[in-house]
Amino acid sequence: DVLAVRGVLGTRAGSVVWSAVEHHAVLHTVVDAGGRTIPVDGRGIVDLDALAAALGPDIALVSVLLVGNETGTIQPLAAIAEVVRERAPGALLHMDASQALSWLDLRVHAADADLVTLASHKCGGPKGIGALVVRDGVELAPQLLGGGQERDRRAGTQNVAGAVGFAVAAERAAA
Repeated sequence: DVLAVRGVLGTRAGSVVWSAVEHHAVLHTVVDAGGRTIPVDGRGIVDLDALAAALGPDIALVSVLLVGNETGTIQPLAAIAEVVRERAPGALLHMDASQALSWLDLRVHAADADLVTLASHKCGGPKGIGALVVRDGVELAPQLLGGGQERDRRAGTQNVAGAVGFAVAAERAAA
């Protein structure tokens, strides 16, 4: 989540819009960056009218939690993406799908996202490993410097055992 938000803001001018029900990993990062909060309705669904009103050419990123970790609410990402593409065509769409990995087909639910965050421990894998899926052509400024790992997006030795454990857990969740 942090790499998605800060990585985008490190390569694009503009601000971030995020939903009021984001995980603290997004919340603290966006608040630090001076982002704007979009309200949700009584069911925890992003208010699309408020989202549309908050968007414009000054927005670089919109971040949405696909499945609420406390409520189980599933956001209508296709509708959110449509509003973003219409009102802020230069903005990228980040989706935190950590809670969704075991329950939803992300090929369908993540199709409109430019960046997708996943967490291994949410699908039965080891703690401390995650993934940020980045659409081709999206540039990110690295947040950890000192090496060329991860296509220059992140320095440091890869946690191979953790990645293999994550892959096995994700395959089992998909099955």
